[in-house]
Amino acid sequence: MMKTYDVIIIGGGPAAIVTGITIKKFFKEKSVLMIKEEADGLVPCGIPYVFHLLGNDAGKNKMGPKPFVDLGGEVIVNTAVQVDKDQKDVTLKSGEKFGYGKLVFATGSRPTVPDFIPGYDLQHVYYVKKSYSYIQELASKISGFKNIVIVGGGFIGAEVAEQLAATDAKVTLIESEPLCFSKAFSPELSAIATEALKKSGVNVMTSTLVKEIVGENNTVKQVLLADGNRIEAEAVIFSIGYKANTQLAKESGVELNRYGDIHVDNYGRTTVEDISACGDCAQAFGFLTGRSDVIKLASTATAEARTLGHNIFGIRIKKCIFGTLGVFSTEINGIAMAAAGANENSAAEAGVNLISAKFSSPDRHPGSLPGVSDLTVKLYASPVDGSIIGGEAWGGKSAGEIINIISMAIQKSITVFELVSFQIGTHPLLTSSPVNNPIIRAAEELVYQISYQ
Repeated sequence: MMKTYDVIIIGGGPAAIVTGITIKKFFKEKSVLMIKEEADGLVPCGIPYVFHLLGNDAGKNKMGPKPFVDLGGEVIVNTAVQVDKDQKDVTLKSGEKFGYGKLVFATGSRPTVPDFIPGYDLQHVYYVKKSYSYIQELASKISGFKNIVIVGGGFIGAEVAEQLAATDAKVTLIESEPLCFSKAFSPELSAIATEALKKSGVNVMTSTLVKEIVGENNTVKQVLLADGNRIEAEAVIFSIGYKANTQLAKESGVELNRYGDIHVDNYGRTTVEDISACGDCAQAFGFLTGRSDVIKLASTATAEARTLGHNIFGIRIKKCIFGTLGVFSTEINGIAMAAAGANENSAAEAGVNLISAKFSSPDRHPGSLPGVSDLTVKLYASPVDGSIIGGEAWGGKSAGEIINIISMAIQKSITVFELVSFQIGTHPLLTSSPVNNPIIRAAEELVYQISYQ
């Protein structure tokens, strides 16, 4: 007789794990099964550091469902090949079949494969897959190559390039835009980040297009650029984005949006009764426009997963996410950089007016203390009511948490007028001076722009 679970989750990444933990924590009596393709998983954002900082060992970046299992959840390592929404069951590759009361797609995303570039399928052409076995094998192989080309200057591509450049490999990064990180950062911060990447030893080629991967004996030999130049390469790593892994959902009759993401409402519910979705496979809405957006981050995925888990058996907690902000952070060549919400580029695309101001100060006080870094905060606000709609921070490691403060300010519609009286705690060894807190001082400049100009 077929076993039936109250909830079946298909997937094993951050969204799947957090969904499972939330359900088992708040609905202890419910039976929950997670179906995942690999026994071991990876922390997605930690993948670049496997190639150097973690010593070429994917095992040091391992992530698994143990917290879910500890709460009483069950896990099967297999591949779901069919979902019957009418019979409410899932068939596995092994032939096993399980029934469900509720089903969650948390199938994540897969790297975009540029099949329009000749040679994309040669040997030694790789992708940054969120697969433990694939990354472990890639880390082992890549350590033997001296000439490596990376295509794509977003976060993953740039971070992989920086890590590989630290291993004595000759690394060239090719980016089609004039600056790296330009989809997430403002032009100012993109320029700072691109310069930091160059100083880390990466040969950065921007405003450059790949025409062909040239092979010899079916193996990578060179990268041919659109301008006719050729780069010697023993290996090529493509990092040009991710697409939702939604083929199974589509085949089961779940509606997708124009990007191929699963169409969901504010609570992760699909167009099919008792089927939900969250994480990279589900659609996101831009907070400025309310339109579908393509932001695939583990931090976003887990926020969606918590909302879904709490509300899967009926709405208990009203969803307060008014759209996906996109909160990004990275560190290149020792400079921490982070962004949240709107900047000049995204605001212009959405037709939104904004003003901006920035302030820099040492991240400890006095600035003569050892280990001090300059910390710069840039705030973007509405010129009408002063509400914070974006921000960036760069400098020392505290930028990574400063951006989370700014993200909260955006989510709670805090204005620059409120930030001027923001009550903070300070300490010489931990923070900027209370006289020169960069968030407050940047907000103060925006108040001046709105009220006195």
